Amino acid sequence: MGLIQHWRDSKAQELHREGIRLLNRGRARDAEPVAREAVRIRSKVFGPDDATTLASRVVWARALGGLQRHAEAEAELREVLRLAPDPTARGELVRWARLGLAQVQVRTGRAEEARAEAALLLELTGRADVDYTRAALAIEAAALSTLGRHAEAVARWTELEAAATATAGGGSAQALKARSDRTQALVYLGRFQEAEAQARALMDVAASGGPGGVLLGMAARNALVLSLTARGRAVEAEAEARTAVGHAAGIAGLDARFLLTARLGLARALNAQGRHDEALSALRPALEHTTPDPVGEEELEAALHLVTAVTLLGLGKDAAPSLEKSSELCRRTLGPNHHRALEVGTLRGRVLAAQGRLPEAREALRTNAAAWQEHFGEGHPKTRAAQQALAELG
Repeated sequence: MGLIQHWRDSKAQELHREGIRLLNRGRARDAEPVAREAVRIRSKVFGPDDATTLASRVVWARALGGLQRHAEAEAELREVLRLAPDPTARGELVRWARLGLAQVQVRTGRAEEARAEAALLLELTGRADVDYTRAALAIEAAALSTLGRHAEAVARWTELEAAATATAGGGSAQALKARSDRTQALVYLGRFQEAEAQARALMDVAASGGPGGVLLGMAARNALVLSLTARGRAVEAEAEARTAVGHAAGIAGLDARFLLTARLGLARALNAQGRHDEALSALRPALEHTTPDPVGEEELEAALHLVTAVTLLGLGKDAAPSLEKSSELCRRTLGPNHHRALEVGTLRGRVLAAQGRLPEAREALRTNAAAWQEHFGEGHPKTRAAQQALAELG
């Protein structure tokens, strides 16, 4: 290798590592051009199908996925797999690309495809590689949650945390990530006290500079906001949500979805207090596309339109268009018994009632209340809310 090539290789290595570092800090927007430049240099020096070039393409694809440019990310990952099809010759590269592909599939609501990809990943590793085994189990848990099988997802994340604790310790990034993901599902299941205890513990870890740092703290605080709101403690939820919005808005290069998630938590807390005008103001940057990146992630976009519909209904305005957008996205990306999909069902009945379409509203709410009871139990607050909405129609 000549001197110039050696310099270019060193520069590409530096860019490659920087791209990974930025991604791990949730800064996909900053990581994307860095990873793209690493791909460009390595393609020129070593060729487009060299293992080092392909490794940088995987990092680039991860950055594209973080920016919700999922189609581009998937195209890159499939090209990497096409150019490196032999799992024995380039095993690490293939496993990394397959993991990235499964993550894209989960984030675009293709849960069964993601589960199949995770199973293939386990087949390639033979469960001998602890890191990839844990990653595949995490994909399986996320896919189960997407399908609305939240209790099974909690069990899988519990298993995952135990495995990570046994091999890397309870304070490891892997164990903490499993606890964080499980905490969100605990909120869905109505296990609020457990969820809040976990959320506060994770926030303490993040504040002390533990693994996961800022992103772990934001995920935990979001779960805390959702739980407090669901329990009727909306004033506390609002205070936590405003802290989350301030943190997310103050971090340069942070993925836009983190700020949007914080704004959704704030809007939910404000709606729970009947402060719908303020809730609409909190949502306006996303609705008017003034955020740095589009929403892109369909499950998150479904949540945006759902909270918007709740806000508009509270203001006495037409909530139907926002409700239909949320409903369409839920049908495309979530299982029919996912917590959010059933929230949409409850709101549909309320919107029909507001339109004076009482027979349709009764039927919609009767079906919805039965689904809440079957999948989340009689005592779940969302079950009670659906039953109350039905009772109010007489």
